[in-house]
Amino acid sequence: MQIYHGKILSLDKENNVYNYLVEDKGRIIYLGNSLPVEYPKNNSLVELGSRALLPSFGDGHMHFSNWALIAVSYFDVREARDIREIQEIIKKYIAQHKKLKAIIAFGVSKHSVKEKRLIVRQELDEVCPDMPLIIFCYDGHSAVFNTKMMEKFPDKVKNLRGFQEDNGHLFNEAYQAGTDYAASMVPPLDLVKSIVKSFDLLAEKGIGLIHATEGIGFPKDLDITLVSLIAKARTKKNQFQTRLFFQTMEVEKVLKRKLPRIGGCFATALDGCFGACDAALHEPYQNDQNNNGIFFQSEKEVFEFAKKANRAGLQIEMHAIGDAAVSRAVKAIEAALLDHPREDHRHTIIHACLILPEDLKKIAELGIGLTIQPGFLISPLEPVEYLNEILGSRVKKSSPLQSILNAGIHLSGGSDAPVTHPDPIEGIYGACNHPYDPDQSISITDALKMYTYEVAWTSFDEKERGSLEKGKIADMVILNQDPLKLKPEDLRSLKVEKLLLSGKEYEAGMGIIGMLWNSFTGKKEKI
Repeated sequence: MQIYHGKILSLDKENNVYNYLVEDKGRIIYLGNSLPVEYPKNNSLVELGSRALLPSFGDGHMHFSNWALIAVSYFDVREARDIREIQEIIKKYIAQHKKLKAIIAFGVSKHSVKEKRLIVRQELDEVCPDMPLIIFCYDGHSAVFNTKMMEKFPDKVKNLRGFQEDNGHLFNEAYQAGTDYAASMVPPLDLVKSIVKSFDLLAEKGIGLIHATEGIGFPKDLDITLVSLIAKARTKKNQFQTRLFFQTMEVEKVLKRKLPRIGGCFATALDGCFGACDAALHEPYQNDQNNNGIFFQSEKEVFEFAKKANRAGLQIEMHAIGDAAVSRAVKAIEAALLDHPREDHRHTIIHACLILPEDLKKIAELGIGLTIQPGFLISPLEPVEYLNEILGSRVKKSSPLQSILNAGIHLSGGSDAPVTHPDPIEGIYGACNHPYDPDQSISITDALKMYTYEVAWTSFDEKERGSLEKGKIADMVILNQDPLKLKPEDLRSLKVEKLLLSGKEYEAGMGIIGMLWNSFTGKKEKI
């Protein structure tokens, strides 16, 4: 038994704040403002002092294995200030890793370097002439490759829309096919090591539940298999929770693996993004009146997918960034629910950056959830000046967090990692300091709930997790201070001091052998 005394933020429906919480055998058995006599303090009392106890954080949308590879095995260039620094990062990495089959990196942006353009193939060749190299752009929808990688690409990639041989850039369908090909070059052992280690990195940020979107071209969907296997081992060891979303429109593949969820990005991305100017819009881009973005599938294909997945009882998630893509996602889910009504489907649209008022109303009526990435709003990799250039006045309508809440819609937060770092505190800061329209900033309490209760709700976990309530699992985080006492602009001063899952402090470290043992022994864990 463990007793906590101090500021305890339940984040329940009434947003109750308590003085005491008692945990026993992994469950919360008491919450209140005074401690009943049956719970003697003795040596089990934890005095929080100026700190705060609240539900552990969740990440409602991340490309887990992709991010894990970048965070552990490969590298990130998003901090580079110019193209020369990008080249230096590459040279340093090559000097330390000379036997790689290929190099994969992340984070190039034309907005964060002084040249205000993407690095090109010839500049990559200057520092990496002998090994295939691909660097994914910050937006997760475009990439840059060197000549050795270009020589490796099959004709399938080279013949698709968005393949730019001259400068070594990938966009549109060529980007998706190029990503799939690059994934096939990753050594399986690198993928295993990265996934195993990355749970510890998430725990450092107070995260105990993730929605992992997987399926980007690894042979035989290896990322799906490995994330499932390793996540179950992590749950068995320290109760870290993973909910897997299979990024495919092939319903049979999901049912064969007995997974309850389908979708995410890539195969279930309806459009592109603002960084590549291929998010699907009802009105043209401000800087290109001939461009309304693109759709990756026909309306018929999206409707048929949604109906089939909904009939199969699956939870659907679809990527939609532009308002035209959001409209298509809403119509597809509406058609699916008319075809086969379901009361508590929890179908979700990811990103939903631009939403027409009529679609916002329909989302609320249909019970569709939204998962948005507030950390992206404050990223220097896609500044508001750029969005003003391509969207004009529409930028003020982007990511309308307060309007979403006012409509009564379930709004959860995610990182879209590796697009932004999986750091809930950064997302909470972004949600409370909306840079496009201050009126769309939300309260600190609502922002905290985006990364706790609402993440749990989105994956049907709210009866057990997401808030501190009697009978629920004691998944909790201790912060260095009370977030409710801070001004929104000071939220970045929050630090995670301890993650507790099922009442126990998260235990870092797991070898591959231990992972395999935990995966194949004991009860089957939820995934």
